[in-house]
Amino acid sequence: MPRRPSPKQLLKQQERFKAQVTAYLASLGICPGHSYQYELSTPARLLQISVYGSWIATRFDDVELGRSFTGSCGLACNQHSGKWNFHYGPESFDPDQALADFRFQLDRLMTWQVAAA
Repeated sequence: MPRRPSPKQLLKQQERFKAQVTAYLASLGICPGHSYQYELSTPARLLQISVYGSWIATRFDDVELGRSFTGSCGLACNQHSGKWNFHYGPESFDPDQALADFRFQLDRLMTWQVAAA
């Protein structure tokens, strides 16, 4: 069983994670948000995003489109609020794996094609 990082090590990992996620989001064109830290325009309309030490809070402004996308990717958002959060720790927190997971999900979202009605 892997050894749990010391509080100081965990804090460093969390700070690195926040910086890496923020840099990735910047590469996608995030803007400052109103109720969350950032906003990102996506094929499912606006996604609100806040980055924390070992998790990322997101919420689709258009809940119906958010449900449509997340239903197709297997990681469903909240059907009422549009919240689509990513929790990664702290017991087995691996910042690199967490970033890879989040990037995978967001890359899928950014290339998603909205079905014609």
